[in-house]
Amino acid sequence: MNWHMIISGLIVVVIKVVGTTFFLLYFPQIFNKSDDGFTTTTGSYGTVSQIFGSSSPSPNSFPATRSSGTGCPKEWEFHQGRCFFLSTSESPWNESREFCERKGSTLAIVNTLEKLRFLQDLTEAEKYFIGLMYHREEKKWRWINNSVFNGNVTNQNQNFNCVTIGLTKTLDAASCDISYRRICEKNAK
Repeated sequence: MNWHMIISGLIVVVIKVVGTTFFLLYFPQIFNKSDDGFTTTTGSYGTVSQIFGSSSPSPNSFPATRSSGTGCPKEWEFHQGRCFFLSTSESPWNESREFCERKGSTLAIVNTLEKLRFLQDLTEAEKYFIGLMYHREEKKWRWINNSVFNGNVTNQNQNFNCVTIGLTKTLDAASCDISYRRICEKNAK
């Protein structure tokens, strides 16, 4: 038997095991991913502070939770006692609203900085309708629960009446007739 071949084979096996271990440990960090499958973001959120008027979180705010399950249906994401569903199909705003209603939910009301950051982390490079609409007769942006939104919406001078998030770090006015994905929201059980 050739001992050189056996030792060479063992060295190759050890190198493969060590290499695979390092790959599995450091691959997520190389591509800025955490172990839970969500993209972690660092740095600024663009004009988020302009959207809500302040870049500092309120003293009563909670850190973003990145766990799914607890009290939410399968394929829904859990955050601060609420469940969120990010669709993969697209439809105009009215059909998106009806889709969420069929699921016992509403289009998302993104009324806190923490909720906005959480959803932006999930949306990545897609645009999603949320439950914010411009009421021309009042000249006000209103959430679907009829509360007034006093923040900033980009592209609002282009006669767009609906809003999307994702792709950019802002709330973007969009045509209600164009098909986008949607974010539905409801209470966790």
